Amino acid sequence: MPRPETRLILAGLFATWSWTWADDPPALPRGDCEYPAPRTDLRHCRFAGRHLEQTDLVGVQLDGVDLQNAVLSGCKLMGASLRGSDLRWANLSDCDLTGARLDGANLFHTTFDGGVLNQAQVREANLFGANLNSVQARGADFTQAYMKDVNMEEIDLSGSRLDRIYMLRGVLIGADLTGARVQQVVLTGAALEGANFTGASLRGSLLNGARLEGAVFAGADLAETRFVNANVLSARFEGAQNLPEHLQEMLRAR
Repeated sequence: MPRPETRLILAGLFATWSWTWADDPPALPRGDCEYPAPRTDLRHCRFAGRHLEQTDLVGVQLDGVDLQNAVLSGCKLMGASLRGSDLRWANLSDCDLTGARLDGANLFHTTFDGGVLNQAQVREANLFGANLNSVQARGADFTQAYMKDVNMEEIDLSGSRLDRIYMLRGVLIGADLTGARVQQVVLTGAALEGANFTGASLRGSLLNGARLEGAVFAGADLAETRFVNANVLSARFEGAQNLPEHLQEMLRAR
């Protein structure tokens, strides 16, 4: 049976992916679905399977829109709203989504490789199997996102928020999480080789069986963090705060 703290972390993650908007988007002119343009309302459109590479979609409204298998590589989606949209298997590689809203979106196996998600809102999104390799996501908010089997090699998550996420077998090799909030997170079986947690807060998180070769936790807050069966032999903890007793014992034994 899962431990009580693990059940607490997982509570609510599987109940629903529906999203209730806290604020309505600003009114924009109705857009042309055949020739989408920036700063238009495209919520009446369906873009499943469409090829929209390099398209300028700055500031558009795509809340709840079907974008399954769409090819949007290299597009401009700065400030766009895609809350609750369906982007399963979509290709957004090299896209700029700075400040975009993706709250509650279905990002199942969506590809963002090489893109930009700085200051993006990705709260409660389904990122099962998503690819975010070499992405810039500084200051982004992934609170309560579902990230099983997510791929985030060399991602820049500095200053981001990843509280209460579920990340079974997540791959964050070489990820930069400097100053990030990674609280009450399940990181079971995570590949964290070379990850940088300098100044991050991992309070209450579970790193069960995580691979931490070369990972850096300098100045990180590790209060109530659990390193069960984790490989900490070559990880660096200089200046880390609130090291749990079991981790101190592991470090003394290495």
